[in-house]
Amino acid sequence: MILFRFGGDPGAADLFRFIEEKLGVGTWHSDVLSGQMHGSRGFYELLGLVPGTVAPSYDEIARSIHPEDRRLNRGTKDVLRAMLLDGLPLNREFRIIRPNGQLRWVHSQAELLLNADGEPARILGVVIDITDYRESLRQLRAGAERYNTLIRVVEGLVWTAGPDGRITSQQNWEAARQDGRLLISGNDWMDLLHEEDRDAALKKWSLSVETGRPYKVEYRLLHSDATYRWHRCRAIPIPNLDGNVQEWLGVSTDVHNEKLFDLSASPSRLTGAQMRAARGILNWSVRQLADQTGVSPAVVRRLEECDGALPMSDGLMEVFLKTFSDAGIELLFPQVGKPGVRPR
Repeated sequence: MILFRFGGDPGAADLFRFIEEKLGVGTWHSDVLSGQMHGSRGFYELLGLVPGTVAPSYDEIARSIHPEDRRLNRGTKDVLRAMLLDGLPLNREFRIIRPNGQLRWVHSQAELLLNADGEPARILGVVIDITDYRESLRQLRAGAERYNTLIRVVEGLVWTAGPDGRITSQQNWEAARQDGRLLISGNDWMDLLHEEDRDAALKKWSLSVETGRPYKVEYRLLHSDATYRWHRCRAIPIPNLDGNVQEWLGVSTDVHNEKLFDLSASPSRLTGAQMRAARGILNWSVRQLADQTGVSPAVVRRLEECDGALPMSDGLMEVFLKTFSDAGIELLFPQVGKPGVRPR
């Protein structure tokens, strides 16, 4: 414990007043033997009282406390008993109602001070207006609750990543693992990507991390039943005050059924790889295929070099499809996976 003494530079009173006014602070002290309490100007103003109009007391403070918070605060005798017997400082937060009806949050601290002989002499207290802090805290909690609720509503796997692209948190992933839908642990999600999708997904992710552009990709993830399911993954960067990426927020949604049963999918289009494979199965030369379809060998070669769907008219497409079908070739256009070719 410390010994409290008054006195010093007269200018200290102005400094003390300045601190009370700017920080929303009020101080009080009470004599242990007489129980008489004295409050500073800031103490009166914090309670919404005019200095000198009301004698400060424990009972006066108690009357200012919000009814819902009074049961959490001890009475005068209990306060003195706790401090004298336990020797413990008091540290509490509660609401007060000013005479004009204004509600404020305050933080109250009090400590027992000893005289030179080590005997209880005075209780010193400070009350700080923390209304702005409590309002900020309320908004933060409300925002966090909205975020947590959104995560529960979203039927997907939610994750965050640092500026370097490394996963920092995952939500809903554990629930997905426990109910048997997904097998995942830590940051091992990369190993769960289908080998045909892994390179493209990681390259796009690296590009997004490098450029700060939103990330969107579809890939297959390995589930606990040893099957792969299609997921659509989106992520957006969250900037800091400097405009740099602070973190990434992403969600991976199961779209497997959509991929399998999307009736609005565009018509199947023959690819260059299918054309080469079909010609190989038939053991046809480029000229033989050209003769069967009525196009020049140069066109056939150019089409076979194309990646993806061939850039040709629907009429010419039908010619190639019919030619391969009549020759006993079945062309496969699955909703999931790459187009294929097989003998019928």
